[in-house]
Amino acid sequence: MAIVFLIAILLDKTYRAVPAKELRRRARGGADKNAQAVYKMAAYGPTLELFLWLLGAASAASLLIILEKSAWWSVLLVFLAASWFMWLGQPLKKYGSWAWKAAGLAAPLVSGLLSYLQPALGRLGRRRADKLRVHTDVYEKEDLLELLDKQARQTDNRLSDTELNIAKAALTFGDKTVSSIMTPRGKVKWVAASEVIGPTLMDELHKTGFSRFPVVKEVVKSGNPEVVGTLYIKDLLENLEQRGHIRDLMRPKAHFINESDTLRQALDAFMKSGHHLLIAVNNFEEVVGMLAIENVIEQILGEKLADDFDQYDSLLAVAGHDPQQMQEKHHTEN
Repeated sequence: MAIVFLIAILLDKTYRAVPAKELRRRARGGADKNAQAVYKMAAYGPTLELFLWLLGAASAASLLIILEKSAWWSVLLVFLAASWFMWLGQPLKKYGSWAWKAAGLAAPLVSGLLSYLQPALGRLGRRRADKLRVHTDVYEKEDLLELLDKQARQTDNRLSDTELNIAKAALTFGDKTVSSIMTPRGKVKWVAASEVIGPTLMDELHKTGFSRFPVVKEVVKSGNPEVVGTLYIKDLLENLEQRGHIRDLMRPKAHFINESDTLRQALDAFMKSGHHLLIAVNNFEEVVGMLAIENVIEQILGEKLADDFDQYDSLLAVAGHDPQQMQEKHHTEN
């Protein structure tokens, strides 16, 4: 009875020592046979918990009856052994320890018993689990952000800083407004519809670092510019030999957004309009700046996007998924 009681405690501690996801990862690896055996047992979940509770209670009760007429030191010895397993038994957290090996040997027997007892114990186990179900303690966005911060400080964390930052940025980008990240009107490169296409204009546009430009009927130093379209620099590159004016290449449509709108609303506007540039206005319908889709994506990713993709111009490197070769080529060329 003492052995059965200790095995019940050992398996219960094993079941609770490692999160189910981590146990599943180790079991699927194929190398850890003990993890595979324990995971197969742990798959019974609530039924396993109920079975171990009943096994431990029954064996403990039987043990007390047997030891009732025995020497007091026998009862004390069993109590101390059980206490060590329940409160002081840390080897279970170390894979490959004798405790894990013992659990791996006993787990197949329990799994076999549960396969027969599942119809009877399954329903009772689910009811017990519903009563004991642990709440996630996550009620709103701030709780998730706090959880991500806790995950970053966790010693066995396997999420990279980039992944954690993207998760946090994705949760918070919608709280920011258009005005907080837009390009202010004073820094916008306005292009007049009447401007002549040529090398001088191309050089000016290239120096700005932007790839899209709002086209206005006429460039004005003061007053409200009248936006009549959008110019994509790639359209100019595809028509270098063409002579004419910006109005001939511009896309004759402009989309607007209020500077007080959130970035979540801005992203929705980009998706619905299919446009990659929005003109920001205030409540008085005055143009105050522009917002490109890259600005929003940068807030989601938490890092600035690079416009040049020349490190991906090697067909062999891309086909072979060799990022190191592409990066070396990029640094060499620069």
